Amino acid sequence: MSRHPAPDELLLDYAAGTLPDGPALAVALHVALDPQSQRIVDRLNAVGGALIEREPVPAFGGENDAAALERALARLDDLPVEPRSSAADRRHGAFEWAPAPLVPHLRPGMHWRRVMGKFDEIRLDLPGDFHRVSLLRLESGRGLPEHKHAGYEYTVVLQGGYTDETGNYGVGDFAVGPGDQRHEPIADPGEACIALIVVENPIVLTGPWGRWLNPLVSRGWI
Repeated sequence: MSRHPAPDELLLDYAAGTLPDGPALAVALHVALDPQSQRIVDRLNAVGGALIEREPVPAFGGENDAAALERALARLDDLPVEPRSSAADRRHGAFEWAPAPLVPHLRPGMHWRRVMGKFDEIRLDLPGDFHRVSLLRLESGRGLPEHKHAGYEYTVVLQGGYTDETGNYGVGDFAVGPGDQRHEPIADPGEACIALIVVENPIVLTGPWGRWLNPLVSRGWI
């Protein structure tokens, strides 16, 4: 079970098919790597319309959201779940760490690009989605520049792990945010940390070079 699971509300949106492609891919990877989240999503999919027919559920956004979601999830415990094929069965040759939901987005000839001399990136193209979706790789002990966010950020760890001001994250862990809180993710000792990062808006660098680099970041040049 993941130490940092995706929020139940996000899993519900994913199961309902209402997430944009970028966040949906992040949740799909988390679900592929975290058995507990996979169990929740599978049962949400299984109950589908039957749950709506048996018990009206108020639109999310009101004060009873948490209770309604908890009640819905509790009713899934007795439903059978079809086993999924292992993500390892479909790994891409050059990306042996890649879970199955990522495989369709990997193309021959893809390679890591060094950014700011600190980390490696592969930008993924998801047509029709405004999110910036990237694979990032940090070698042990290396970190991303200190930054904050002007919108949502979704992160799922695919290999290794990292630590920042919000905690320590390993394979399968999911992070949302941390919003306008500054953080500086640093790869844990051992193998390189690889993560999928989905950002709603360009990050805002808060270090000494941010004043000069942020215009380039906002234009997507770095």
